[in-house]
Amino acid sequence: MPRRPCSACVAERSCQTLAVAIGLALIVLLGFAVRVYRLDFAELAGDEGFSYVFIQRTYDQIIGDTLAMREPHPVGSYFLQKAWSSLAGVSEPALRFPSVWFGVLAIALAWRFARELGFSSRVAFASAALMALGPFAVFYSREMRMYSMLLALTLASTLLMWMLLQRRSWRIAWAYVAVSWLALQMHYYAGFVFIAQNLFVFSSAVFRADEFLGAVAPSRPAGALRSPAPLALWIAAQVALSALSLPWLIIARDVLVNYRGAVGINLSPTEAITAWFSAFLFGPNVTIVRPALAAFGAVCAIAGLIKLSLGAPHMRRQAWLLTLYLCVPLVIAWAASLNRPIFLERYSIATLAPFQLLLAVAAVHPAEFRLASPAGRMVLSRLAPAVLGIALTGITLAGLRSYQRSEVVDGHPRVWHGFIRVINRYASALPADRVRIALNFPDPVFTYYHNRYLHHGPAFITLPYRAGDAEGARHAVEELKAEGVERVILQIVDSFWDGKGIASSALAREFVQVEETYSGRWIVKIYGRLNPNLLRSFNVAFADGPLLEKAYARVDARGRLIEVYLRWNIAQARLNGQEKLFIHISRSDNPAVLIGQRDEPLAPSAPHLKLADGQGAHVYGVRLIEDVPPGRYDIRIGIYDPTQDGMPRRRTTDGSDAVVIASFDVR
Repeated sequence: MPRRPCSACVAERSCQTLAVAIGLALIVLLGFAVRVYRLDFAELAGDEGFSYVFIQRTYDQIIGDTLAMREPHPVGSYFLQKAWSSLAGVSEPALRFPSVWFGVLAIALAWRFARELGFSSRVAFASAALMALGPFAVFYSREMRMYSMLLALTLASTLLMWMLLQRRSWRIAWAYVAVSWLALQMHYYAGFVFIAQNLFVFSSAVFRADEFLGAVAPSRPAGALRSPAPLALWIAAQVALSALSLPWLIIARDVLVNYRGAVGINLSPTEAITAWFSAFLFGPNVTIVRPALAAFGAVCAIAGLIKLSLGAPHMRRQAWLLTLYLCVPLVIAWAASLNRPIFLERYSIATLAPFQLLLAVAAVHPAEFRLASPAGRMVLSRLAPAVLGIALTGITLAGLRSYQRSEVVDGHPRVWHGFIRVINRYASALPADRVRIALNFPDPVFTYYHNRYLHHGPAFITLPYRAGDAEGARHAVEELKAEGVERVILQIVDSFWDGKGIASSALAREFVQVEETYSGRWIVKIYGRLNPNLLRSFNVAFADGPLLEKAYARVDARGRLIEVYLRWNIAQARLNGQEKLFIHISRSDNPAVLIGQRDEPLAPSAPHLKLADGQGAHVYGVRLIEDVPPGRYDIRIGIYDPTQDGMPRRRTTDGSDAVVIASFDVR
């Protein structure tokens, strides 16, 4: 007859269980707090713009655009984010909260994974704490992308794989299929983890599965069906997963085979390991001592593997699984980057879980080395792990602090705000439908900023719409002309998309550049065009024949810019070729007080624009001083000869030395 446990033992176990639950809850809450801290302070940036753009569309359009644009990620995260945003709104915390939730889930899963593998509570707590506070995990748990989803779901998939082999349950098998299918809908690189899982299962089956896996069939009542063999159950799960995943993979095969990326980076194995391990330890923005950080991470991971490999058989099983889980996805990701030249550490975030578990083993798990020397045992079993643990804690907290204080979090300087200010400055002079913003690189995050700050402002286009499409850019500019657009604000990004200046060349066919400025990160060019009906007739003749037939001045007081359009008739003029045109913006009561000036050759080669009436006009942009005193100002046009003594001005037929084509007030 079995002995009944004493009440003291039951109470002790209950206390231990409660302590473990409280400890795990505190770690999870700490991880949640770190992830939601100032979640709304930084506006969307970088690739978050892709997610924002996709969730503006219907579900059918998301699928169509993913395939048409060769988006290198499946639609799962976009579907989830769209469904969530329809309930929670489109504020920054709302948009990022799905990533936060999966990031917090990964903390709990890291603890459960360690415990299921047979590690002590101390190791499990250390692994969960690294997941909670590790800057790499925190960063991608605060970003409106799919990377924390990939991390949590591949970790859950591997956990279910282990449970499936140990417990031989159809219920766990179906849970594994569902979670793994979801992981593959979030990111194609989840498949690399599945390869590692299969290598583990089939290698275990080859090398004496019962002994290697330690799988014990669960007890069953008399007459009940026999539990399936682990390998048969696993194969069935893989068949089901393949059947569910293949339809989409076949549809998206062009993306999987032909996508080449836009970064153009591939690294040597040493460079790749340095990039991965330093980022895993210190965060994705690490820029200093990367080799030292990577070496420290590699030493810790190897120390963890050595501890397990020299231990009991079940520890060697753990070592083999963690080795495959860490190394196989990294090796495949590196090999894939050679064919598709785009290497990004975040694509391998699924390997963060085994990496951190090995770090926890190195720092916390007791060593089982058989050494005769007590001093040697002391160093290897206590002192070395303590040093590793202290160093690991310091690096993790330093990386977290560095990330929290970085520009990515505090948003300063917010480079997009500089561009928005430029747009507001130069778009206010005209109705919104006669202004266009043009990006010479399709940065999707601008959709977010446009919706937020320019919702009622001018629309925007990408020019060229496709990389290197000069002909398409010309057609787009012709459409702008047909739509009556009179000002284009062009953002210049140095990239392969417009590497030969296609946007500027296309705009120069129908517009004239009247200004150039700097937004804090990008050059911004302002192009002008005119409705010919706005030209006013002057028919003012200057000495020796130059005739100013028509003129118009567009005053942009906010932008401190004057666009001047002049139509000359110099067919009968007697010119020596040295004459120059001056445009003076001066006080009406004192022409000598200038707030803007431009001098250009009076020649057919001056900036010229063919207008819709079939005739041309010379176009000039005149920049005003920033602090214009209040008052009334004239725009005066004249001609002078700089080669003659005193640079005399040519008089008009009525004896004036200039023509006032417009006046305006500054208040």
